[in-house]
Amino acid sequence: MDGPGLSSRERRILAEIEGDLRADRRLDQRLRTMRFVLPGAPGRALDAAARVPGSVLALLTALSVGLLLVGATVHTAVALTLFSVVWLPTVVLLSARGLRTRSHRGCPGRGG
Repeated sequence: MDGPGLSSRERRILAEIEGDLRADRRLDQRLRTMRFVLPGAPGRALDAAARVPGSVLALLTALSVGLLLVGATVHTAVALTLFSVVWLPTVVLLSARGLRTRSHRGCPGRGG
């Protein structure tokens, strides 16, 4: 904390304010379940993409790396096309998972 701490009077006032805020059950529920959500269809799509199981993400990542190695050695358009078809959804799903994790980090009730 920068500067001096709160005086005893300020701490007492802060405790009263916090007590009043805790007494509001609706506000308390909203703050405990609060998370960042994009509005509309993009938000729902991003949230659904973030729920893809980790085993699927691991499989897609391994497949992408394998196809990249094949494409780098074979040098054919088919191999590179297959790589790009698998790689793009892999990156999108991993990004969605990362964004969801970042938005939940530090939220009360989310274990962060």
